[in-house]
Amino acid sequence: MKTTYFALSTFLLILSTCCLGQQTDATIVIKSNNPLKTPLDSLVQRAAERYMQSPATFDLSIGIINKGVSHQYNFHRGAGALTQDVTYFGLGSIAKTFVGLLLAQAVVEKKVRLTDDIRKYLPGDYPNLQYEGHPVRIVDLANHTSALPHMSRDYADTFIDSITKLKPAALRDFFRIYTADSLLRDMHHFTLDTIPGTSYRYNGNAMMVLITILQQIYHQPYNQLITGLLDKQLGMKNTKPQLTAAEEQQLLVGHDANGKALPFIPDDGFRAAPSMFSTPADMLTYAAANLSEEHPAVKLSHQSTFTNTEGMHIGLSWMIDKETNGLPFIMHTGRDGFGFTSLFYLYPTIKSAIIILVNDNSGEGRVADLKQELISNL
Repeated sequence: MKTTYFALSTFLLILSTCCLGQQTDATIVIKSNNPLKTPLDSLVQRAAERYMQSPATFDLSIGIINKGVSHQYNFHRGAGALTQDVTYFGLGSIAKTFVGLLLAQAVVEKKVRLTDDIRKYLPGDYPNLQYEGHPVRIVDLANHTSALPHMSRDYADTFIDSITKLKPAALRDFFRIYTADSLLRDMHHFTLDTIPGTSYRYNGNAMMVLITILQQIYHQPYNQLITGLLDKQLGMKNTKPQLTAAEEQQLLVGHDANGKALPFIPDDGFRAAPSMFSTPADMLTYAAANLSEEHPAVKLSHQSTFTNTEGMHIGLSWMIDKETNGLPFIMHTGRDGFGFTSLFYLYPTIKSAIIILVNDNSGEGRVADLKQELISNL
């Protein structure tokens, strides 16, 4: 949920193939790799065409695992090439689930305990990271109950105004120069307002603190840690927090709610929340790994660590609940500032999953409605 002008505005507000031409009206043509051979194919086609009537949407990827069988559908509206399974999308807040996975791996390897005081892994003295004698624990960072501030630093209105006027290259530098060391310095000034572990408040800053701690534990950069885990243990070679210049060419152009193309300005620093980029093929692999729970860290990440006031359980970054018909799910959604929205739902009891990736940020509600149409008819 960061980067580019839209991402920056969100950040500052917190601070203050077989291509089948499908004609849907006189001007819109939707390309697709959908073979249109099964009832599932038809269901996805109808739902996708309705979703893509929005002028904000140009590319849509729908991954479905239905009773253990994987299906991948890609759609493109207008001129240009159809999305491929190796095309990169921004995942927004789904990035937090990968932080939770790496934490679970550290627990499995007995490098850390979820109940540990976070100060055990921080360089220096942080007497402020407690409330009335109750310290912030590792698990509190992963389930959004840390009581830490939502941003690492308070910013004056004049500073915020100056940042909004920066050119893209300068914005890249703005995000890049705030490092883990910067965050560690600012953490000396954090003030807690309640007992950690008792109140759920969604917090991207706490995830950056957790990443910093994982780097301290392993003595390696997070990018190296998470890409190594995903590649070697889950077979995901195209999922990473940062893209090379060549990989940026494989990233779709994102769009705002009005369909305006947004510049890609990655947040390679520690200011707000984690980033992650992935491909449709890799996200199907991620879904299959999460459904099987054969990897011990994946299984651990799904265990409930807190229940919020609405009855939703929180795992290690995952949200765990039930559909209105009682069907259990494990999920996370995401929306970033450079024009992407994403949704990732697992239905373990029926061995099914739905992954939706789009290059517009016209709203998570639209994507949720698309998911609901699909799951209601599966």
